[in-house]
Amino acid sequence: MISDKNDKLYEILLDSATKVSMGDYDMTDSLMELTRQDKYPPEITRLAEAFGMMIVKIESREYNLEQLLNTLKIKNIKLKETLRKVQLLESIQSHLSKFVPKSVQDLITDNPENPDLNKREKDISVLFLDIAGYTRMSENNSRDKMNYLIETYFSEFLNIIVENQGDINETAGDGLMILFQDDNPKVHAINAVTAAMRIRQRTDMINESLKDRYEAVAVNMGINSGLASVGSTRLQGVAGERWTYTASGPVTNIAARVCSISEGGKVLVTDCTAAHLTDRFDLSSPEIRNLKNVSRAILVHEVLF
Repeated sequence: MISDKNDKLYEILLDSATKVSMGDYDMTDSLMELTRQDKYPPEITRLAEAFGMMIVKIESREYNLEQLLNTLKIKNIKLKETLRKVQLLESIQSHLSKFVPKSVQDLITDNPENPDLNKREKDISVLFLDIAGYTRMSENNSRDKMNYLIETYFSEFLNIIVENQGDINETAGDGLMILFQDDNPKVHAINAVTAAMRIRQRTDMINESLKDRYEAVAVNMGINSGLASVGSTRLQGVAGERWTYTASGPVTNIAARVCSISEGGKVLVTDCTAAHLTDRFDLSSPEIRNLKNVSRAILVHEVLF
């Protein structure tokens, strides 16, 4: 009889173990009953206690795992939201970068939290280019055709400018202001003139490819080198504030004036730029020119090739 009773008790324990293995922990009461030492044999009570502790630990681990999974789900939701915001910011950055000079992008990339946008005196070369006869062309061609022409020429110019470490600082419909910076004045002067000569060559190529549809375009260019105030200018008014990043001072003004006297697609450089070119380019003899709103006469050279 005792043996049969023990067999039944073992069957209860075995059944409990089977249910636990299937994730069913509802036999706690029956196991608690089997832990009564005054009623069941010692080996049965010890097994029941062991099973009971095992169930408690398993339930505790499952609870902790469930809590961990819930925490991970919440963090995953937050991570997805953060990722969405990052993607949105990257998209905004991608669009804004099309309107921001590369020099400013580099400053912000180097120090995102506190970029140094203050004005600094730097030795630079400034290139101005202007499409000759733009106003007349605008009167004789539709807006779509003019947009096509400007985008066609300027897109080609952009590649040349970037290849020569230039940075388009301002655009004005038919013209560009381009900055060339380097610690070595000779380097930025040579880069500016190299870019100008390649732009002239590329203009001739585009003119040839479009000759059956459009009249030839002439791009006049002027370059000056020297110390300029490079950095941000803050404009603040009732409507808000606007920041611009540019090079200001006589060097920039003279470059613009030299461009204004260029004609027929010539590349003109001041004596300040010519002094850095050594024998890299063939230059015309210097010509004394009086420029608008410039108090002193300026020596100007044409870059021949």
